[in-house]
Amino acid sequence: MKHLIGLYVVMAVMVFVTLTSEFIFKGNYSAIASWFIVMLFLFGTIFFANARYYLSKN
Repeated sequence: MKHLIGLYVVMAVMVFVTLTSEFIFKGNYSAIASWFIVMLFLFGTIFFANARYYLSKN
């Protein structure tokens, strides 16, 4: 269950960064936001790999 919560948190932060970049900063920092989203995606991939490993052991 904690793996699903971690994936949901990563997804919510990705949406928050996108909305913040576009609506608050008017796209001025979109490149930085894009790199941050890529890093969050990789972090989410690690969560997914850990969840598959953990669930396959049980």
